Amino acid sequence: MDQMNSEPQQMSMERNIEEMYHNSLEWQSEVSLWKQELKFFQKMLDTYTAKCLSVEQKQQLSHFQNLLIYYNGELLDQFKQQSRRHAKYLAHHMEENTPFNLDEYQQKFGGMSSHLSAFASEYRRYKKDFFSLMEELIDQSLAEQNKMEPADADCPPEM
Repeated sequence: MDQMNSEPQQMSMERNIEEMYHNSLEWQSEVSLWKQELKFFQKMLDTYTAKCLSVEQKQQLSHFQNLLIYYNGELLDQFKQQSRRHAKYLAHHMEENTPFNLDEYQQKFGGMSSHLSAFASEYRRYKKDFFSLMEELIDQSLAEQNKMEPADADCPPEM
């Protein structure tokens, strides 16, 4: 009777391990996308820093630059390494069909999912604020360009 109960539990645990493994692969993909986005954000910062006029904008740009360096240079690399180790750990258990020790797993990887979720929320706020500032700087830049161009630049000269 105990063996009949343990088989469904074993199958359930295998499904959970597979699900955790796929989650880990998704995390790796998400981290790669974030890193790619941050490269683009750096280009935006490089392009529009010169357009920055006010002290407040300069402070905001400095704040975004510092966060970008921290995210791209440290935090996302840590997440990528953790998710790779996580996937490798789970793949080993799936391939070798070894017993899964939940305590060991929690010790090694407990909290990883919540850390990634918390960062995802923080990163969404970062992007929202970043895009707002970039929109402001782009609008300023366009306004400056329009001031410099003659009003009749598109019209042919009268004869």
